[in-house]
Amino acid sequence: MRIALDAMGGDDAPRAMIQGALDWAQANPDHEVILVGREEDIRAHLTAERATARNLVIEHAPEIIGMTDKIAALKDKPGDSMNRCAQMVKQGKADAMVLCGNTACSVAAAQLHLRRIPGVRRAGILAPLPKLTGHTWVCDAGANVEGKPEQLAQFAELTTVFLEVAYGKAKARIGVLANGHEDEKGNELSQQTLALLRRSDLNLAGHVEGHDIYLGDLDVVVCDGFTGNIVLKTSEGLEKAMRLIIREEVTHTFAGRLGGMLIRPGMQRVKRRVDWRFVGGCFLLGVDGNTIIGHGRSDRLAVFHALGQAARCVETKVLDAMRARFKGRIGHVIEV
Repeated sequence: MRIALDAMGGDDAPRAMIQGALDWAQANPDHEVILVGREEDIRAHLTAERATARNLVIEHAPEIIGMTDKIAALKDKPGDSMNRCAQMVKQGKADAMVLCGNTACSVAAAQLHLRRIPGVRRAGILAPLPKLTGHTWVCDAGANVEGKPEQLAQFAELTTVFLEVAYGKAKARIGVLANGHEDEKGNELSQQTLALLRRSDLNLAGHVEGHDIYLGDLDVVVCDGFTGNIVLKTSEGLEKAMRLIIREEVTHTFAGRLGGMLIRPGMQRVKRRVDWRFVGGCFLLGVDGNTIIGHGRSDRLAVFHALGQAARCVETKVLDAMRARFKGRIGHVIEV
């Protein structure tokens, strides 16, 4: 397969993008990573890394969309790396793309060039958050500020397809995020979404609260993108804060430092389960082309795993399953 990587996107681009791409290309020699961006910058960083891989290819894109640019930059800078990645997927020159730059522009570029799966009303960012066993998948995690009940219902359906095909999870259990479990809780959006989902054949749990994401037996939680992004960023901050608190307390005394050495293997396993970098990126649900949205703070580890997420989507043909599910539909998932 061929995965296009926006080498110029992210806070530490192109260095982190190139490092992660090198690691992934060396670990997966049968596949190709296309580094999209300013060729001279990419070659300079490859030289600095003193490493290469035969399955790394450079696609020159002279312009860059910055982290603070508005969506209008997609038209103002048609030769940028983000536009070019999406164009390559559209033209069949890449099977998937990974974008770690400006999230708003990444989502817009994907929809501009790839459009949405016929019948799908809105694209949403699908983010896995850690729970006691595996992950709870939250959508929308930031593609849209606002949402409509029909869109959230589609997110639930698309995510169940994704989990069944990509992870072998049948009959995923779905919750609608609210401020209580009772039907009368939540707001108009959550209540109407709940009503729509109750008229579907999906495995619905009902209204759920924030703690259920991490402690419940849910597989999917749907919400508007404003709320979902707050949940996502809060989770990331809490994970980092807890690691720092534990480190501070463990190293405070000699006995703590000794105990810390004994539990270090276990803590490494915990880190792998909760550190967002081991997820790497989030699938952009509903877009008619394999798109992974990475974190702006992505380092080489995050980029490596984001490329792995893209590869999983290509290998399992999740888009084919989603297209088949929505074939012949016009409008929304469930008739109102």
